[in-house]
Amino acid sequence: MKHRVSVILPTYNRAHLIGETIQSLLEQTLVPDEILVIDDGSSDNTPAVLARYQGLRVVRTENKGKASALNLALTLVTGDLVWIVDDDDLLLPHACKALSAPLENEPGLDFCAGRHLDFEIDEDTGQKTTRPPGYMRDSSPEQIFPDLLEGCHVFQPGLMVRKCIYDAAGPFNTSLVRSQDYEMILRIARYHRGMQLSEVVFLHREHSGRRGSATDGFAATENAERWAAFNRRIFLPLLDDLADEELLAAKDLEKLPPALRRRAARVKRGCVLARQRMWPEAIAAWQEAAAMNSTPLAELEREMLARSPNSALGAPELLADVDVRRGLVALSRMTSPGPEMAATLRQASRWHVRAAVRAGDWRRAAQGVRFLLAR
Repeated sequence: MKHRVSVILPTYNRAHLIGETIQSLLEQTLVPDEILVIDDGSSDNTPAVLARYQGLRVVRTENKGKASALNLALTLVTGDLVWIVDDDDLLLPHACKALSAPLENEPGLDFCAGRHLDFEIDEDTGQKTTRPPGYMRDSSPEQIFPDLLEGCHVFQPGLMVRKCIYDAAGPFNTSLVRSQDYEMILRIARYHRGMQLSEVVFLHREHSGRRGSATDGFAATENAERWAAFNRRIFLPLLDDLADEELLAAKDLEKLPPALRRRAARVKRGCVLARQRMWPEAIAAWQEAAAMNSTPLAELEREMLARSPNSALGAPELLADVDVRRGLVALSRMTSPGPEMAATLRQASRWHVRAAVRAGDWRRAAQGVRFLLAR
């Protein structure tokens, strides 16, 4: 029997954008069975925009934030497969069919994720330009969770999940104004089996509008700082709870001799912390790793260290924080493989200095030079 697909579309004050999103849903080659819109107390023209469309189920609530809207929606939808869509993105026509087909065909599959491109509209010309996202990985099923630890490459509009899996995972965290979707996919991917498609299924809009709820809104320019702050609240307890075997995919562990696996897991922990902009904690993890085993770095460990400075959230603390610089110097003065680890991190950080020079940010460029030369 064919599964029913329920779309959940939470919205707040996006009257100028949500119509395009709804239209992209209605133009799917496989039209969803249900589109549930949770209007989270919009004070703009959103109700009038929603009234133009037939076939929507609209529930209007007091403004409590996106997580609360999603939790309410999950108690109301009737479908077997749940597709949560943001109110400012555009779904490509084949998205519903592409995401639902693997779940229809493989009973043991719990979620299916597609890819996305970022886009923006020039306010003067109306021209749309697209570009690759800041972070994307080609994740095999067993690698989705380890890859998600380094950055979110599975966005909700590109994700379809069995309703029973959302029920098992529990509600969205209402204390998170940002990254509540990231925290949920981490929860799901840690314990459930999914797959990532090679296809792009939606366009993720970049725009200058405000984010958040009525009581905790923020400007687009604060995005990275907000992400970093909320991700810190997510990742510190999560990393404390993770076993070494969860940090690395099985195929990566198999590449390593048993004596190096514990150290590699500690290197990965530092990589995750760094990419989530927790550099002091990352340096401490790498110092612990260096003290575990004096063997030169394995290729996998060098790759993880080289990725560490290149987060989509940026890395302002890396060059500017004196304690981070001192920690890296201490790492370089340890016995092997400490110097090799520090050299790999410095090499991978050079692009930050070049970027500062290109931007004419001479203060930051000078910080970067001090960072690279510190010994």
